[in-house]
Amino acid sequence: MRCRSPGVVEILLLCAFSAAVQADVTLTQLANAGVIISDGETRVMIDGMVVEPYSLYGGLPADARRSFRTASGDFAGIDLALVSHRHHEHNQPAFACEFMQASTSTQLYSSEQVIALMREKCRSFVTSSPRVHRVDPPYGEPHRIDRAGAVVSIFRLTHGRHKLARIEHFGHLVEIGGMAVLHIGDAAMLAEDFERAALHQQKIDVALIPLTFFQPGPGEELIRRYLDAPLKIATHIPPAELQEAKSYLAENFPTVQIIERPLEMLRFSGYSPPPR
Repeated sequence: MRCRSPGVVEILLLCAFSAAVQADVTLTQLANAGVIISDGETRVMIDGMVVEPYSLYGGLPADARRSFRTASGDFAGIDLALVSHRHHEHNQPAFACEFMQASTSTQLYSSEQVIALMREKCRSFVTSSPRVHRVDPPYGEPHRIDRAGAVVSIFRLTHGRHKLARIEHFGHLVEIGGMAVLHIGDAAMLAEDFERAALHQQKIDVALIPLTFFQPGPGEELIRRYLDAPLKIATHIPPAELQEAKSYLAENFPTVQIIERPLEMLRFSGYSPPPR
């Protein structure tokens, strides 16, 4: 791994890819679990409509906020906006309304719960726009989107037990540029969910996994069985806990990456994804 320019990290890949490589792929960190995945043509944003800090979690820097509100700069040309669930460190309804109205082409796919909260902020737009799509995939039956060479599978996961079980929560598998990138939001650590999603049968090159999965508990076994991608990136890290998380991962999971700052980018070269 070596830096080419500030905020950009390029991963030099040495082994042959199991499928034909179509393009370089970039991952751009946003706030908290937000990320933009791109092959240079298609741009997919997951949990990226977060602007202000919320609870323990961070937001966007001032210059990025301006670009977000006008769907320009780093936020220009977003083809798909996907949201894992309604919690405000993953989607902020008022800012989601701003972005979707500023963008002229972004297609939004999420749950009724997410869309209902947006409807409270921009009812006319949400109820009339053909670019806002409610999806409701049953367990084990992903909703698939094919967009300009990128294929996205939206699949249901559980957010937790008891009251948290009522929260609609989705994972996303993005196949783009010959790579498969997995984003699970901050799903509950339930083996039956990942089994129903058949993730153990999927080719996954990069997995975005909440930090809690790497802490003592059932997460490590779930990663081994269902999320064991060649490159694993820890997400959902409160800014005040970043240094502690870095030290913990360096000692216990030294191959796991953290993308530290909003708008920092990982670039995968056209040779292959991380070697298996």
